[in-house]
Amino acid sequence: MGWFGPKLPIDLDELDFQLATFKWLIAQFGPVGEQPLVLPTRAFFPLSGAGGEAGVLEIFEAVRGHAGMADWPCELQGGQQNRPFDVGNNIFLKHSGSAPCGTFEIGEGPAGTYGIISYNPDMAHDMAGLAATFAHELGHYLMATATADPPGGWELHELHTDLAAIYLGFGIFLANHARSFEHFSTESSTGWRSSIQGYLSEQALVTGLCIFQRLAGREPAEAEPHLKPYLASVLRNADKALRKTAPDMAAAVAAMKLDDFA
Repeated sequence: MGWFGPKLPIDLDELDFQLATFKWLIAQFGPVGEQPLVLPTRAFFPLSGAGGEAGVLEIFEAVRGHAGMADWPCELQGGQQNRPFDVGNNIFLKHSGSAPCGTFEIGEGPAGTYGIISYNPDMAHDMAGLAATFAHELGHYLMATATADPPGGWELHELHTDLAAIYLGFGIFLANHARSFEHFSTESSTGWRSSIQGYLSEQALVTGLCIFQRLAGREPAEAEPHLKPYLASVLRNADKALRKTAPDMAAAVAAMKLDDFA
């Protein structure tokens, strides 16, 4: 691409992994086709403003609908909550040891199998973060119906699941909520804390978003107004670099040899 050309946000090995995963997703679940890029707008989330469990359920049902999984049998549960921070004299805390944002498992009932998705109740106020969580967990549900192993095997399934959530249209949500950095204040302390959501890096998620848009025949730039400003810059660079690395995205995906990742 040249020393002064656009630089791909991820290395070529990770790009190959993403292209191979998209090939596997398409082979298992169908082409990207008309799957929309879901935006964090009222057009996609016409919520009533209800709080608590009712508000969480509204977000969940909206995500299920946009993912094309509204009729998949599923149970939503409140899961583990974060442990309180022991702030002491610290002014910065990493959000390590917190409860998972969400979980997925398969349940068995009289009518057959169904998905069980849980969410961290501490996220009930974070609508966009919940949407990212539900998209990831629904990606698990989708992948649970696969008939072949993903590239590299199921040991890498969390990485595949982030890409599956992008395949379902939720790349903006995953990228925006992969990292957060926020101020906190208690009666005795104040400072900053960070948290991590998902498994792929922000750069990898934005690259996957570009691939998804190109496979759908749309411009990646459609996502730019809805991304964090620094991620919008990553998106522009990724798009420019991918147009040189993979000018025909569909052909680049089709050319991947999944056996190379066995």
